[in-house]
Amino acid sequence: MTENQTIPDAKRDGKAQAAADKAYRKASRPWFKKKRFLLPLILLVIIIITSVSNGGKKDSSAAISPSTDASAAAPAAASAPPAAAAFPGAKDSDVVGKAGAALKIGDATVTSGPIAKGDATFGKTICTAVTLSNGSKETISFNAFDWKLQAPSGTILTTGFAGSKNMLSSGEIAPGGKTSGDVCFDNKNAEAGKFVVLYEPVFSFFSDRAAWTNSL
Repeated sequence: MTENQTIPDAKRDGKAQAAADKAYRKASRPWFKKKRFLLPLILLVIIIITSVSNGGKKDSSAAISPSTDASAAAPAAASAPPAAAAFPGAKDSDVVGKAGAALKIGDATVTSGPIAKGDATFGKTICTAVTLSNGSKETISFNAFDWKLQAPSGTILTTGFAGSKNMLSSGEIAPGGKTSGDVCFDNKNAEAGKFVVLYEPVFSFFSDRAAWTNSL
């Protein structure tokens, strides 16, 4: 081999070595400095920032909407009308039914039939047939004065002594027993309209009152 041939070979070897060194340095770089990793990483960061920004806007609007809805619903709730009473003077504790209904007051079951005009020999009257059943283990008392009648005018009438041949008397009912009879009221004003029969024992531990609505 001549001297002239040795020089070109050395140059080629030098270039090859330089190329090998460059390739080694490129391959030895950290993964995050390589273009094929760096570009997707930048794109991922942009997507995350955009998502966080949009999420913050949604959260703030969601936080505002409940208060808006609550303020809009408040007037509707405030304007809701109260439930109408079953009759004038009705109490929250009253047990109310229509004429003929069997109502439970404590351990007693009480019934008041539809009102009707009673005997008018001693004046105009209104009567109702009543029944009391004792479901307790104790004796309970009954009396005609436990009954009242509320007229359409709002006047509350007490029981009279005339109007029927089967007037309810007074006494006691044994456990499991029952009694019945007519209760009559004076109707001198001859009123017509909505009447309410009221049962509220004078001597009783019952806290409730029974009421039957009627029309005459």
